[in-house]
Amino acid sequence: MEPLTIVSSRTPAGPLLEVAGDLDHSNAHQLRTAAVGAVVSAGLMLVMDLGELGFCDSSGITALIAVRNHVVAAGAGLILVAVPETLRRLLHLTGLDQIFELRDSHRLPSY
Repeated sequence: MEPLTIVSSRTPAGPLLEVAGDLDHSNAHQLRTAAVGAVVSAGLMLVMDLGELGFCDSSGITALIAVRNHVVAAGAGLILVAVPETLRRLLHLTGLDQIFELRDSHRLPSY
């Protein structure tokens, strides 16, 4: 099991969270806490880079949904970038790819 790390920075579109390691029941709360701490303002985008995510269980999926709900309630948006193929497939199978905006890279259009 790889420890979860979350590195926060800023982009012109809004905050960026780079998530690496394994996201599971033991640490999913860290993702929710990091998203709340990112202070997403209305009209901005929270960008979450999942390119180094090694594993995600159902608790991790629940945390992603909670982050999305928090961001939407703030009037902002959420973009998941570099989503690993296994997670992308799971999001597709569950229909969650319809509520998450998935991108391949950080290059975002101007908003």
